[in-house]
Amino acid sequence: MAVRNRRTRIKFPVFNGYEVRVILARDVPATCKRLNAEHDCMACFIPDGKHGYLVLPLNPDEGTIAHEASHAVEELFNFTGVSRDEENFAYHLDYLVGRIHKFLK
Repeated sequence: MAVRNRRTRIKFPVFNGYEVRVILARDVPATCKRLNAEHDCMACFIPDGKHGYLVLPLNPDEGTIAHEASHAVEELFNFTGVSRDEENFAYHLDYLVGRIHKFLK
């Protein structure tokens, strides 16, 4: 039986309902291509208006999660017009990585 992609949505209610749609993909490059990524990738974050797609392999390592989640938080701030300060960025990165970690369990 083929392994299927897994998905979840992580919402940021205080930021106008912005959400990150996390996809654990068995074929990351094909999934990124379907989502119109501009480049080939082994993991990626793709902004798409009021949400973004975070595409990760089925068993991502901590570094990959943190790296791609940082792009997602940066886009969250761009979308909402919030100024990026170090503490605010770190808080929301922690929130997103924590939610991804719970999803992986």
